[in-house]
Amino acid sequence: MYDAIIIGAGISGASLAFELAKYKLHIAVIEKGSDVCAGTSRGNSATVHSGHDAAYGTNKAIYNVLGNAMFDTLCSDLKVPFFRNGTIIFAINDADMEEVRRLKHNADLNRVPGVEVLDREGLLKIENYFGPEVIGGLYAPTGGMVCPYSLVIALCEQAYRNHVDFFLNSKVERIQKTKSGFFVTTPKKNFETKFVFNCAGTHADEINNLVSSNKITITPRKGEHIILDKKLSPYVRTTISQTPLNLPGGGHTKGMGIMPSVDKTIILGCGAHDVTDKDDTATTSIGLEEITSYFEKNWRHLPISEKIPKFPRNMIINAFGGLRPHATTDDFIIGESEDVKGFFNMAGIESPGLTAAPAIAQKIVQEAADKYHIEKNDFFVSIRDYEKPFREMDEDERRQAVMNNKEYGEIVCRCELVTKADIIAAIHAPLGASTVNAVKMRTRAGMGRCQGGFCSPVVAKILAEELGIDLTEVTQSGEGSNIFFPKTESLSQRNSE
Repeated sequence: MYDAIIIGAGISGASLAFELAKYKLHIAVIEKGSDVCAGTSRGNSATVHSGHDAAYGTNKAIYNVLGNAMFDTLCSDLKVPFFRNGTIIFAINDADMEEVRRLKHNADLNRVPGVEVLDREGLLKIENYFGPEVIGGLYAPTGGMVCPYSLVIALCEQAYRNHVDFFLNSKVERIQKTKSGFFVTTPKKNFETKFVFNCAGTHADEINNLVSSNKITITPRKGEHIILDKKLSPYVRTTISQTPLNLPGGGHTKGMGIMPSVDKTIILGCGAHDVTDKDDTATTSIGLEEITSYFEKNWRHLPISEKIPKFPRNMIINAFGGLRPHATTDDFIIGESEDVKGFFNMAGIESPGLTAAPAIAQKIVQEAADKYHIEKNDFFVSIRDYEKPFREMDEDERRQAVMNNKEYGEIVCRCELVTKADIIAAIHAPLGASTVNAVKMRTRAGMGRCQGGFCSPVVAKILAEELGIDLTEVTQSGEGSNIFFPKTESLSQRNSE
């Protein structure tokens, strides 16, 4: 029997697993995908929000600011790349400036540190160019960027190292309340547990509604993004967007932004549109055209336009979609259910959920520990044992790595400088990669300009060798996504017989 079951291994479930592991509990994480971070948390802008725009008094506002303050230590301990590049909301007219002043007032109510209203000259001290129509804006210095899937993987790895069990490809079908806790049913295994923590993203309403009479509704809200080649990374340092007035998405979005990622690419996006399919992260021609049309029209305002006057469609290397689990309450739904003792929700964790999740998890776990008298785990290890990848090494470290292990000298992904040794390490790490996409998320193999056109077959071959399986069993992202198939007879061969 487990003490605690966490349903979902996105940023919410990963943060809870990490926090719960600090206590003397037998814990399991159940995830319906083939890997951790297989759902909502994969597809977002990677922004660590300052908290200037979340409505005062909401859970979004409270936990955004608290979570933001945790990122320096958390990412340092977990060896996850993170930087505070600041956020600029620029204005091109008086109506925009009025919105900037409103955001500043809201930031003050939320106690966001360092937020300023700047005139044009003030903005130019931060970014050395803005188009002539830009008259001022808001500057929030605590804004930052992180890789969302790297953070989730690191949290889960560290929870695993602290003896948390993980069960992938395990969709929860039923939850029954029992005298001692809960009975959780999945296709592969059944679980008994004292506590259930619901972190199921766009499906969190379904999980809650299995056990609670206090029904909740989650609407999947799609946002799409475009990725620009890292050759453009020198031109933008700050996360920049226009005031979110009259933008596509019906007021559901913070606005179209240009975001320099921790991996040196540039992310553009996004709109926000309610959809019905809770797992549909596919990009659409309408959604991508929405982004490109906005940036073609407004490119001249941005620092990058000084060097590249027109929106560089030829620099687009990929696009992705993501779903935000929007609750009808328009706020995070967190804490123990009022009518089901031992059942905790972390639901409706949409933007700024990536930023807020570590703080929400900390709060929920502390309240549970206080109420149910759960003892601390004196042996919890917070510092992640992390092997630096080849692409992050300096020249001396690379020479030494190749001398120690010749597989560091075999470059598999030239775009991202990923070696065979990096891929093997990812496969054999805690919660190691077992699919091509899982390798991609851990090493960046396939994320460069060619998008895996050259390296994906080699990655698949290494997976087959290291996992001891046939090449036809290797998948892109779990069951039903096989890449290679057994050789079959051609029609001409059959006819000749």
